[in-house]
Amino acid sequence: MWFIRRILKVSWKDKKTNDEVLDMANTGRSLYSTIRRRQMKFTGHIYRARGIEHLAMTGKINGKKSRGRQRTTYVDSLNTWANLKQHTRSQFMRSSCERQIWKTMTVNACSRHGT
Repeated sequence: MWFIRRILKVSWKDKKTNDEVLDMANTGRSLYSTIRRRQMKFTGHIYRARGIEHLAMTGKINGKKSRGRQRTTYVDSLNTWANLKQHTRSQFMRSSCERQIWKTMTVNACSRHGT
């Protein structure tokens, strides 16, 4: 944040909050959107690779199922963030195999969230 203050010549003595400085610069905090965009790209890469990582993300590794409510999975959290509630998990995975569809879906989801 200090670099934006320096560019705008805002002193620390001016008692300006970081949000006020960001408003003056006509910018916002984009770290969360950047992280989600990179997660979406990585997920598409993993689903197209069909390796051991694909098995881990789809939950097809053998083991016991724990009691109680199921945990929120990585894929479900991405699906919720991208506002793709009309897509099921299998449709989400199928769309990741089509690179162009996946890129379009990622760009649309990121543009809705301020990226």
